[in-house]
Amino acid sequence: MPLRLMPEKIQPVVILVISVILFSAGIELVRSGVPEAWLLVGLFGLAIFASLMTILPGACFIEIDETGLKVISRFRETQYQWSQVERIGIFEVGIVRRIGIDLNNSYPGPERVPNYMKPASGYHVTLPLMTGIELDEMLEVLQKCLVVTSQEDYIGD
Repeated sequence: MPLRLMPEKIQPVVILVISVILFSAGIELVRSGVPEAWLLVGLFGLAIFASLMTILPGACFIEIDETGLKVISRFRETQYQWSQVERIGIFEVGIVRRIGIDLNNSYPGPERVPNYMKPASGYHVTLPLMTGIELDEMLEVLQKCLVVTSQEDYIGD
């Protein structure tokens, strides 16, 4: 049975509420004849859309099972088989702390870039934060799955 991790909903809801308020203020300013208010309307309209794409059911989650990792982000699905994962670790860039995944040559997707082209994290893929599990615990679960699968592949050869 797969482990499904969902993102935190509090932050996107707060952003949604603030964006709706500022979007409404922008609309009122546009009606008052302030053309610069279109910037507010556009900016906070996009923020409303982005928040909704995180809050809606099924829009964002990570599913971990014995075959690999499925990442759903804004209804887009990406799957990583354990046999395609080179290494998993935690990285920090400033105050941001996330889990990163390096992919090996068997992964055919566009995320697999040469080492000199990797983002600042040093990993090919960065996983979003999920609720219900601490970052260190999530890393431990992912690494155990990777090790178990690697051992099974080795035994099967």
